Amino acid sequence: MTEPERAVPEQAVLGVTSGLVLIAGELHPALVVEPTAPIVRPGTTGAGDDFLPLLIEQGFMPLTELTGVPPVLHGWSVLLAVGRLHAILQPGTDGGQPVAWWQAHQPLQVTDGWRAAANKHQQVLMYAAPVGSIGRQPREDLLRDALDKAAANGKLVAAALPLAGT
Repeated sequence: MTEPERAVPEQAVLGVTSGLVLIAGELHPALVVEPTAPIVRPGTTGAGDDFLPLLIEQGFMPLTELTGVPPVLHGWSVLLAVGRLHAILQPGTDGGQPVAWWQAHQPLQVTDGWRAAANKHQQVLMYAAPVGSIGRQPREDLLRDALDKAAANGKLVAAALPLAGT
């Protein structure tokens, strides 16, 4: 008798988009994170998407609208080096060195305006939404519209992450 094949869950990839977000009349650098497939809690099987609950457990705040800068999430940071985006870092276990929560396959170029805003604020706003909530938007105004819609639908979390690097 043969063993039935077990379905191996698809490995989700995190899509990360950079853009400037206007909040209270000021431009802020932002990263928008959206997985390519539903995220399930490690060690569980079955359908469902635990992406937002997992981030909320880490300290990200649910948003219903983008009216203010979200609170700083200490221990997390955005790593820029030589003007390029390298990684989003999360706290290490037991107070150890931060570890990459997301890392670029190769450092991502960001615009001069994004880099200038990041240097000015010394932080980057990170917004995260479940698969299919934001999509690839060709312009920042369309990205903002998608963020506003996701927030209104209760499908957006955010935090301000300190800048690491240069």
